[in-house]
Amino acid sequence: MNNRKTAIITGWSLIMMAIIAGFSIGYAFSAFYQPEQINSLKDKITNNQGLYQNMLIGICIILILDLLISYTLFAYFRKVNKTISLVAGILRIVYTLVFGLATYYLANNLNTNELNNEMISRNFQLFQSIWSGGLVIFGFHIILIGVLMKIHRRVPKTLWYLTLIAGVSYITVHLLKLTNPDSEFVSTLEMILVLPIAIGELGLAIWLIVKGGKEKTNVTKTRC
Repeated sequence: MNNRKTAIITGWSLIMMAIIAGFSIGYAFSAFYQPEQINSLKDKITNNQGLYQNMLIGICIILILDLLISYTLFAYFRKVNKTISLVAGILRIVYTLVFGLATYYLANNLNTNELNNEMISRNFQLFQSIWSGGLVIFGFHIILIGVLMKIHRRVPKTLWYLTLIAGVSYITVHLLKLTNPDSEFVSTLEMILVLPIAIGELGLAIWLIVKGGKEKTNVTKTRC
């Protein structure tokens, strides 16, 4: 597979993942888990089994896409720096495995007949804390991708700056979440940093689709 095809696959996979994450994590998970409404958790899942199952299916698709992107990003950037590309790919695979482990606790909540509200809440909390740990690893992956984008030289400076900021943001926010998950400061910081994170990742996706892997064309002038 040439670099152009790899870039297109990676870019569209990143966009698909963002859309699915918007549904599964942004919409569905937020609808089911609200810490101040613990007493209604079991009823919410029981009455909306279809939505909960679709949320889990969406997360499983995200896990598959993450594994695919781990390889395609490595394949795309390996000519830039094979060692950094390999480490970045391994970090994303490790993150994906951690995210998969976190998802196990979400799947446990389907057994509503065997669980009470406190147990369901505990599973949600375990999902969030394990996933936050994984996102710290993901942040280091994103920083390495930013470094590869800088070395690549054809990636716009603004884009790799934003990618580096996104990586540092992931690490900062989720380390703070692990140490102080209920802090209002952490929630506010996450809301502030969500914009550079989103722009950095989606910006890379769009660049890969539009320009990634295209060969430079040399225009030569001829005399008539």
